[in-house]
Amino acid sequence: MMTYTTALSNSLPRKLAAIAIAALIPALMTACSSQPKSPLVPIAKSIKSLDQRLAEAVRLSYPERATRTLAITRELMSKEPTRTQQILDQMPYQQLPKPIQAELAVQQAQIAQINSQDWAVFEWLDREAVIVSNSTAINARAHTLKALAYARFGEYQASLDEWLLAGPYLTEAEREPHYDSFWQTLLHVPAERLNSLLQQEKSQKLKGWLALAIIYQTGRSLDQQLAGLEQWKRDWSSHPAHKYLPGDFETLKSSSTRRPDKIALLLPLSGRLSKVGEALRDGLLASHYEAVGSGEPLPELQFYNTQDTDINDLATRAIEEGAQLIIGPLSKSRVKAINSDITNRIPVLALNYIEDAADPLSVDGASATPAGYRAGLYQFGLSAEDEAIMAAERGKLDGHRTAIIITPNTEWGKKINATFAARWAELGGEVVGSGEFDPRTQFSALAGSLLHTDQSEARARQLKRVLGEKLGFQARRRQDVDMVFIGASPQEARQIKPALAYQYARNIPVYATSSAFSGITNTSQDQDMDGIRVPVMPWLIPGTPDPLEQQINTLWQQSKGQLGTLYALGADAYRLYPRLQQLANLQGSQLQGMTGSLSIAPSGKVRRELSWQIFRNGRLTPLPIVKPKTPERVTSVKNRVTKPATTTTSPLYALEAQP
Repeated sequence: MMTYTTALSNSLPRKLAAIAIAALIPALMTACSSQPKSPLVPIAKSIKSLDQRLAEAVRLSYPERATRTLAITRELMSKEPTRTQQILDQMPYQQLPKPIQAELAVQQAQIAQINSQDWAVFEWLDREAVIVSNSTAINARAHTLKALAYARFGEYQASLDEWLLAGPYLTEAEREPHYDSFWQTLLHVPAERLNSLLQQEKSQKLKGWLALAIIYQTGRSLDQQLAGLEQWKRDWSSHPAHKYLPGDFETLKSSSTRRPDKIALLLPLSGRLSKVGEALRDGLLASHYEAVGSGEPLPELQFYNTQDTDINDLATRAIEEGAQLIIGPLSKSRVKAINSDITNRIPVLALNYIEDAADPLSVDGASATPAGYRAGLYQFGLSAEDEAIMAAERGKLDGHRTAIIITPNTEWGKKINATFAARWAELGGEVVGSGEFDPRTQFSALAGSLLHTDQSEARARQLKRVLGEKLGFQARRRQDVDMVFIGASPQEARQIKPALAYQYARNIPVYATSSAFSGITNTSQDQDMDGIRVPVMPWLIPGTPDPLEQQINTLWQQSKGQLGTLYALGADAYRLYPRLQQLANLQGSQLQGMTGSLSIAPSGKVRRELSWQIFRNGRLTPLPIVKPKTPERVTSVKNRVTKPATTTTSPLYALEAQP
């Protein structure tokens, strides 16, 4: 769609040229005449400002006033989104014709995206006027906005569906700004779906995208991937996806041949961490024996006990005995102690992180390299601090702005409290209350203090003393709380959620780290946690066992308990080792592991993407994108109108209010 500004920019050079010629003719005539004449001075038509055009639009009546205003707000949106939203909010949505409703809804969705309110993108675009619109521009923008929002919620298959729907409506110039988002979506879609689309797709350009994304899947070795990428370069020499190819094929080729023949595993096999070390060892061995059936040459595994041993001396000994890769150590202090002399000689896949929190991300998703980064050191672990960051990010996606934090009075609790608060502040949120608990804490009293219901009750008691009579009274909680973040064990979480409900906060969403789930479904006990949202690794998601997980549970009964995730960590560490180079160098490549969807940042840190789940009737179920139960409504103060919600909605949306 050509905007007023675009049309003007196209016609203005021609108009100026005509004016210049008109000015030149009298001058030439003057030179040929004996009598001087005054030259004609051209007067260019003034360009009206957006404010002038808005003022003119206000004097019109509906629907022409709305049409003119929406043409202006499309230009104003990127410059002044807050002002644009104020203008849009004052338009009487329900009273407008369907085509104008559709344009208004799409612009509101664009504003919601600018404001990082992705949940509102769906609220605006799931309207009858948008769904039935036959406008190319409306369909292009609506499907694109949905694709971007779905991806931010981690619903990548739904995002791909929207990109495919948007395709016929978009020109190549309109697609180009979204290449990065489209590519990231493809990288997260399972290979089976990509292969199916590749067989059906008729568009050659889209086939090129699909073919490249399939090569990035990690089911093959790095040398096989590189051969595929070289062939893709020849087959698609002018494809826009060339920008996503690795820069130095020759370096990658040489590294692909350096597969370790011997791996040293540095783990605590005695002392207080021996049970942890043994769980990691057994997970590694289970994954190793599973690989026997692959037909690929397997490395020799040599275990070293890190208890009471200098980690650098132990690593040096392992190298002298032929190790070409180290997996471990486990403790954070030992990971920090590994010196660069070791990592310069052979790669080290540590089973913990040097830094407590995840790498910071820039606006475009690129990873910032931390000051402590060392080449050759990869860091992989189960970080609760990372999950606190995930909770802050999901809370923001779900549209929350203010939070209360409840964590244990321990070093672990203080870390996740600080990590959540820091990320929440970065996202523009506000922490309005924070409380700590210990084994003696009465959770109802703690919740009452944080929600200020104790103050409400105190005021009632004071009034009763003053007035000398019984009052009809119900305590009220504070109203400035959008969500609660908790760090707790299953036993503690089962007490915290009812305590919040008792203090009139039943409907405030509660987010937790995965520590709130025991790993075993217990509907009678876990009903008390209904409504709690947790990020869960595949190992813990009920009903989705990996074949290797089933084997581990059969061999080691203790893997079904608290140590279970460590078996998963060990198994995934073994799955990672042959793919370190490809995951690190083919940015965007992922490995679907039992601890999450794994990728490696430029800093060498292994990132885990987890599935968000919510407790329903004591069972974990996938957390949908929350859509308010109330009918769709216009946010205008002057023209607040409700309308029955449309019935054409995605099954990913929750149509009921979330407790």
